[in-house]
Amino acid sequence: MLDDVTRTEIAKALDDLAAQDIWNENVWKHCYDIVADNMSRDNLVSYVHDDLIHYTGRPLFRSTPRPEDLKPYRQQFRDVAEALRSRMSLADYKKNYE
Repeated sequence: MLDDVTRTEIAKALDDLAAQDIWNENVWKHCYDIVADNMSRDNLVSYVHDDLIHYTGRPLFRSTPRPEDLKPYRQQFRDVAEALRSRMSLADYKKNYE
């Protein structure tokens, strides 16, 4: 189970990532690391982990994702951040946001 400090820190990292207009590897790495470190403690955090991996969107011959590759994830990361702040379960998140 996540404590409130960690829950808030993960939510902030997701918001920070969603706020980036272009790929920022340092912001992504911080968010990825904190999610990976805590994914076994919360199903919603575990759920977003896979999206963070796919967010890198690294097809062959391109070293960084283009802004249009990132756009579909921004709102989802904001939604997960809000759900974490409100202590929402994964089931409730899926019911309310998907």
